[in-house]
Amino acid sequence: MSVPTETTDQYWVWAKSPTKDFVGGPRTGKWMLFYDKSVLDDKWATVKHLVEQDSLGGLAKCSTAQGNPNATSSTSGVIIVYTSDYLDQEEVYRIAVILHERLEYRGTMYYKTDEQTYAGAYRKHGSGKNHIYRYPLD
Repeated sequence: MSVPTETTDQYWVWAKSPTKDFVGGPRTGKWMLFYDKSVLDDKWATVKHLVEQDSLGGLAKCSTAQGNPNATSSTSGVIIVYTSDYLDQEEVYRIAVILHERLEYRGTMYYKTDEQTYAGAYRKHGSGKNHIYRYPLD
């Protein structure tokens, strides 16, 4: 298994479902989970296992030690868990519940569409709101 904080030759390490073919499209989106690098590898191992056990949407990635121009911090990393249709709120929030519980995520999780990403909606670049969903709900 690739260890994110020890990987320096690519921006991301990936996890794919062995049985679900993830097909990205115009309604693809993702949950973004931010972690201090001291726990990133352990959290990634859990997400990778969940993806490979078909508990999530079929595709996830984790930032690595290679510098990324869109990163907001050098001391934290991000785990991205994809869904194929951001309008399918039942599926989007089903995955959120699993992530929140299994990873014991302490903060608010944010969900961003790929459309927002392609439009350059990054906090680092001054985007005020770069998500459409959050969990837990207020």
